[in-house]
Amino acid sequence: MKIRELLVEAKKSYENMKYDDAVLYLETVLEMDENNYEALVLLVRIYSGAGFFKVALRYCEKAYKHYFKDTLILFNMGYINQSLNKPKKAIFYYKEYLKIEKDYHVILNIGLSYMDMKYYKKAMEFIEKAVKLEPDNSDGYMDKAECFTKQGKYKEAINIYEERLKNPKNNIEEYYIYTKIASVKDKMGDIDGAIENYNIAINFENTDELVYEAFYDFLLRENKRNEIELLLINYANSTIPREKVLNLEGRYATYIEDFERARKICEKLLLLNPDNPLHYFNSAYVSEMLKDFDKALEFIKKAEKKTDDKDLVKNARKRIMKSKRKYVKSIKQNEK
Repeated sequence: MKIRELLVEAKKSYENMKYDDAVLYLETVLEMDENNYEALVLLVRIYSGAGFFKVALRYCEKAYKHYFKDTLILFNMGYINQSLNKPKKAIFYYKEYLKIEKDYHVILNIGLSYMDMKYYKKAMEFIEKAVKLEPDNSDGYMDKAECFTKQGKYKEAINIYEERLKNPKNNIEEYYIYTKIASVKDKMGDIDGAIENYNIAINFENTDELVYEAFYDFLLRENKRNEIELLLINYANSTIPREKVLNLEGRYATYIEDFERARKICEKLLLLNPDNPLHYFNSAYVSEMLKDFDKALEFIKKAEKKTDDKDLVKNARKRIMKSKRKYVKSIKQNEK
């Protein structure tokens, strides 16, 4: 196949989320033309999108050697270094980008990079520049609030969040803003205020599952068990997939050592998704806690058929056998 044909097939594979096939086509292109711009850019996109930033950086650095004035390459060099917690390098590439053209998000990312370095005055300087460039875009205001929060200026942060909620041009999901307010209230020690705002956040139809999990972790830390039970009811009535709802309830049941409740939840999860090996491992753990060691070992045997992680299977089996021996020994000692 010719380079153009390989690139067409790579793009088709990428669009169909067949990333392994796309990588194979692109690597073949690079064997024929090691500095091919399209191949390098798409490889960077695939690997950075999957969170493999070190691999993405390798391809991006190769592209940068030949296309160092290209804004897409410069942005990716900044973004990847920022994702790898290398803010100084990120700032360098973002500033190189700005020498070619102004960009709202590049300016904001410079602000965020300075924020990561705890250079809050410098961070605010760039965030303010971005806000002036696009005053109707809420992203800059959210970053400004975050910068205030990191400095312990909680009232200033909350003022910005509340202004966004009132602003008709706000383009940030309301549930997310209420979640941010809850987080700041928590940092202020205003537990009731945090609970109030979390409760508002979870009552939007499109609330992300991460909000429920953040609220759960907060309530667990504060030992608010009644509120957790109410949260689980709300979670069950949300549009979040049932499997994720049950996972959180199972975590809580295990935490409070209500293993009979946890066992019933595990049964439901196995019915919902019998191909998920974690459900078998969790069922094994719950059975172990209920002293049903033979049942626990059965679950491990089933898990073994669903996963390639042999070490995980081996360690789980070893743990259960050890627990069984310890339990049998204690029974015999009590009988004496």
